[in-house]
Amino acid sequence: MKDYQLTKHNLSQFVDKLQDELEEHPILVVTSQNGNVGKWGMARLWRAWMDKTAQFMAANGCSMPLMINKNGENYGTRPFSSDDAHELFTRQWMGTDADGTRLSWSKTGHDKQRPATKGERFNALRKHEAWGIERGIILFNPRDSEYSDLEKEQNS
Repeated sequence: MKDYQLTKHNLSQFVDKLQDELEEHPILVVTSQNGNVGKWGMARLWRAWMDKTAQFMAANGCSMPLMINKNGENYGTRPFSSDDAHELFTRQWMGTDADGTRLSWSKTGHDKQRPATKGERFNALRKHEAWGIERGIILFNPRDSEYSDLEKEQNS
């Protein structure tokens, strides 16, 4: 799969590339999205990292309470999950914007949250990668991901 950044200025070049691809493959699937939000590559990588993080935390005794009694005390536990890791570290690394609105990995935002920009997502991944390295967690980082591309760009 190839990704293209399309603007008004390179539309004709993009059409030429699509025609070349159609010569090789008779059917293509084409999707589009706003370039300011970033592609789902970083969100998918984040979720993969949250799976690995949850496994690490559960193996090290981290659990979640099941219920709270009338005195406000927790009782019962369940294993720490990837959704728990997602919630915890999204709040930890992304936080809120200047207006106090919680940032979200979703493309559209939900529950009164604002979609994080590509830069905010990149920054959250960088912070989590550093956190994981400090704890010896091996986090998968594919060479052809949006995150790797942004890392190379930033380091050059």
